[in-house]
Amino acid sequence: MRIDDLLANGDGLVRLRDHPAQARTVQRAAKAGKVRSLLPGIYVTADQTLSAGLRLRAACAWSTSGVIHGHTAVEVYLNRPISLPIRLRAPYVGVTPVKWLKVSWGTVPSRREYSGVRVASPSHCAVELAATDDGEVIFDMLRRGLVTPDSLAEVLPQFVGTPGNRRRTRAVTLAADNPWSFAEARLHRLLRDAGIGGWVANRPILVRGRWIAPDVRFEREHLVLEFDGEAVHSTHDQFEDDRSRQNVLVLGGFRVLRITWRMLVEEPDAVLVMVRIALAQESVAISQGKGRSQAN
Repeated sequence: MRIDDLLANGDGLVRLRDHPAQARTVQRAAKAGKVRSLLPGIYVTADQTLSAGLRLRAACAWSTSGVIHGHTAVEVYLNRPISLPIRLRAPYVGVTPVKWLKVSWGTVPSRREYSGVRVASPSHCAVELAATDDGEVIFDMLRRGLVTPDSLAEVLPQFVGTPGNRRRTRAVTLAADNPWSFAEARLHRLLRDAGIGGWVANRPILVRGRWIAPDVRFEREHLVLEFDGEAVHSTHDQFEDDRSRQNVLVLGGFRVLRITWRMLVEEPDAVLVMVRIALAQESVAISQGKGRSQAN
């Protein structure tokens, strides 16, 4: 088989162990400058740009049991640019042959396949990074539907005894109510610590033909709490969507209270007073047979 055929069959990459009978063909092509070794036993076209995707595939081809994990796996899941070094976890001890690849040795986590690339599960990646980011990736992946509070809790025991596990545990605990940001997690904690229950977070409901996932929704009282964050709500499209979303909720019989980061940090007691007043007003209306849940 010609070297061009080998490269075509491997989508631009040749793993020597898969073609022992063509070892001399590959070696001659390397000597002639047609291919180059990207990793031991892994060859690519000599003039091929070393894209992130190619490096990911090469790493998984080099370590057949290895799994992309950590920051690299998160970048894959969140469609972010792949930064170097690429992080790989493998079960066998050995020497990392190139600087652009960082290998950690030990138990390989559960994985998923992405175009020939083995990647640790989203839950494993999010919990792993919570030791240093306090849950930022967890909240992002919750928002995107890549993980659930239950899947995070299932993964957490795999990190028992590892550095940073106290911070991981705290982040997974905060994720129990499905917050989609640090601010929402702080709001949830404020409500819980104050003994205010009867709410769900980011649970989609159909309102006047539109699916909406309110930040916090009190089901019985038809009350919605929406967090306004400058970083997330600063674009014109987001501004318009927020207003449209609130209009739909109001027309659907919900009252909406908007809460900012400054309110949470500087005036948490005032936030609680506001929520309690709104809940009390609706409770009185319901007891009198005039509540929104009955009127609609």
